[in-house]
Amino acid sequence: MRSIVAAVGFCLIDLATGAAYGQAATEAANSAKPRVYALVAAVGEQFSVVSEVQSIGSHLSPYRRRTIEVPNNILNRLALHGLDKAIANIDPDSRRIYMALPAAQMAGISPSEREDVAISTIMAELEKMPQRLEWDRIVIATPAYRALELNGLASKLQGFGLFSQPLCQGRCGDDLHQLGQDGMDAVTSEDKTIRARTYIAPFSYIEVWVLDPKSLAILDKRQGFDSQKLGEPRYKPLDLSQSVGQRYVVGRISSLIELSVGEAVMHSELNRRGKVEIGEPKVVNPDDAKK
Repeated sequence: MRSIVAAVGFCLIDLATGAAYGQAATEAANSAKPRVYALVAAVGEQFSVVSEVQSIGSHLSPYRRRTIEVPNNILNRLALHGLDKAIANIDPDSRRIYMALPAAQMAGISPSEREDVAISTIMAELEKMPQRLEWDRIVIATPAYRALELNGLASKLQGFGLFSQPLCQGRCGDDLHQLGQDGMDAVTSEDKTIRARTYIAPFSYIEVWVLDPKSLAILDKRQGFDSQKLGEPRYKPLDLSQSVGQRYVVGRISSLIELSVGEAVMHSELNRRGKVEIGEPKVVNPDDAKK
């Protein structure tokens, strides 16, 4: 697990030179006044690396967890890139404003209260900005928390991270089934689907909020619990000690975050035929977020 933490941490920091998003102003294609979207990323600097371990007859957690502190707003920049690309698809003539805020401190906060703490902290900062009266929408990305296991990943995950499953998920010791016919579906570096016995999986547990800038009313919110299992045939293992393998995994992480954030935006009220309409605040059940 240490090698995974070191490799991913190094490449995430190196990503600072490549993560870019949008432009502060976009020229309108027609004479109509462009709508203004304030895009806010508040996902913080913590990237989780979680690995399952053997725990027979033990009351200890079967998961080992490490946290990488990723500096220079890299994770916020990845989230902003996803927000920007989605809004550009919905409203190409819009003008986008970008902000990165620290994630709310969740130490000692129960899971059931984390959502309220996260958005309340951001609203307190937005209230200090009189320029918001000139905006049409505020779109915010924050980490989402899930207590239960999902799609073969660990429980109690939040935000962005990487899950490692080194324990055999198929016919262990059976060399006749090198791809693990009873394993888990995973994608190779050549974008082929195989049945993998072990895998790593980038995950993006994200929540996107849509606010009315003037009243700061919550118009919509969408959660995305997305992941992608990565595996390779036994004759061609992925070597995370080499830069090629490291950059491949970080590329998958970046793409998943962009997709996850974008999907949440596209399922929100912002994508109602490209129109921005004031509506009553509504609460979205996390289980409905992917519908």
